[in-house]
Amino acid sequence: MAADKSQPTPMANVSKPSGATPYRPHAAKLATHTADITHLAPPQEPEPEVSQGVDLTGWAKIIFAAGRGKTGKTTLLRWLTETSILNGGTPILADVDPSNATFSTYFTDVARPDTDNPAGVAAWLQELIEYCINQRQSALIDLGGGDTTLRSLAAEMPGLATHIEAAGMAPVMFHLTGPQPEDLLPALTLAARGFTPMAQALVFNEYAIEPGSTRERAFARLTACDAYASLAEICVKLWMPRLHAAEAVEARQCSFAAARDGINIPPLGLFDAARVRVWLDSMERRFAGVRSWIP
Repeated sequence: MAADKSQPTPMANVSKPSGATPYRPHAAKLATHTADITHLAPPQEPEPEVSQGVDLTGWAKIIFAAGRGKTGKTTLLRWLTETSILNGGTPILADVDPSNATFSTYFTDVARPDTDNPAGVAAWLQELIEYCINQRQSALIDLGGGDTTLRSLAAEMPGLATHIEAAGMAPVMFHLTGPQPEDLLPALTLAARGFTPMAQALVFNEYAIEPGSTRERAFARLTACDAYASLAEICVKLWMPRLHAAEAVEARQCSFAAARDGINIPPLGLFDAARVRVWLDSMERRFAGVRSWIP
């Protein structure tokens, strides 16, 4: 019977074209000149200068984080809280925003007001501050995006920060901002109402910096406005690096340390764990000048 010519020829019977060079690992490289392309790579932006804040060693602190939505308040507070706890601190944790309990999802025993009435929330925050003063107890407070509570207290009691300091506590204000000039409005409002503690910082979140851009270019519009100049006179300047593995960490609702060390379930992949490690190291360096602000 004649062979079925429609059937494919077995690969074993196919010979390689003459002159083909077989692949051999570690074969000698061609003796050609290597092109120098290092000058084509974008320059590595240097680390920002570390600002030095007032020394609060020995003080009990009431730490506030404020700013518009999506500027990184909860991320910063989580890092501050973890840093405090890992160093033996036992601060009170409070979430003032009645509509968003993000801070509460990462830690147990986060105090929250039992009302969403603005007057009731303001009264609750006032009671918490008085308790901290009487007990010499440090606290970390998430004011939420678009906060009005602290602003209301500051309007009712001009010099609120000075009164807290006179009572032996150190109010600490972290103003979170992205690259838009409008992000400075919460800080400007508090300053206009006299809430200007001796320890306050403008925290520039690098999350919005486009790849290939620079800090200076990304925040040029913000730093060029008169409002920034007035705040820069009373605030230290801090840069919060972008956490490239933020979504992976948030999906697991785990601590940064657990994400870095792979002890959460499921653990982060190799690359995301490395990204968290790089971010934590960078946070330590960039916030070294205000280390005494952390309870």
